Amino acid sequence: MKKLIIYGDSILRGITYSEQLGRHKLCAGYRLESVGALGYEIKNRCRMGATILRGMDILDKTLDECDKNSVVLFEFGGNDCDHDWHAVSEHPSERHASHISEQTFTECYKKAIAKVRAAGAEVIMANMIPIDADRYMQTISQGNSYENILSWLGDPSMLYRFQEHYNRIVERLSLETGCPLIDLRSEFLLSHDYKALISRDGIHPTEAGHDLIERTLCDFLKSRAGGTLCTQSA
Repeated sequence: MKKLIIYGDSILRGITYSEQLGRHKLCAGYRLESVGALGYEIKNRCRMGATILRGMDILDKTLDECDKNSVVLFEFGGNDCDHDWHAVSEHPSERHASHISEQTFTECYKKAIAKVRAAGAEVIMANMIPIDADRYMQTISQGNSYENILSWLGDPSMLYRFQEHYNRIVERLSLETGCPLIDLRSEFLLSHDYKALISRDGIHPTEAGHDLIERTLCDFLKSRAGGTLCTQSA
C-alpha cells in the first residue's frame, strides 16, 4: 500500500468552525476514507495554525516516513500570509508584515520539497482555498478595533488579496519545481454555492467544503493512476 503523507495547516487537517459550539472543531468522520479506498495509507501531519516553518519542523521529525513508497502532499500559505491583527488594531498607522515573509516562504517551501525528494518520495502540492473577506474581517475584529483594522487595510477585500498573492507564489513554485498541483481553489471559486462552503469565520471550510476538498483530492489521484502516482481500485 502506498503512503500519502500530508503536511499543511487546518484546512487539510479537517478543521471547521461550529456556529453551534462557537469554536473550531474537527469535522465529524474526517479521515479521507475515500482516498484510503484508492489504496493509500494516510498519515495526516497537518496542524492548525501551521506555517511553512512549523511544517518544516514536523517534516524533519517525520522525514524517515517519506520513502520511495510515499507521496507527500504540501498545503501551506494561509497562516503564512496572515498578520498580527491585534498589533494592527493597536497601531494602524505603522507598517505590518505577514507572519512569514514572501522570501522566507518561498525559500523554505523549496527546501521542504528538496528534502522529500532526496528521501525518495514524490511531492504534490495543493493551492489555497479562497477566503470570504467580509466574514474574516468580522472574525479578526473580535476584541479589536474594526475601524483601525479597516483603516490599515484600505478595504476588507485586501484580506483576499493578501491571500491571493501568496496563493500565486504557491502556484509559481509548483511550476518552477515541477510538482503536480491539486487545484482546490478553482473548485471553490467556481461553485455557485460558495457561501455554503466557507464557515462563518471566513477561512475554514464547512462540512460541505471539506467534502469538496476530499472529492477533488480523489479525482486528482484517480486522474494520475497509471502515471507517477500509482493507485489501486477501491
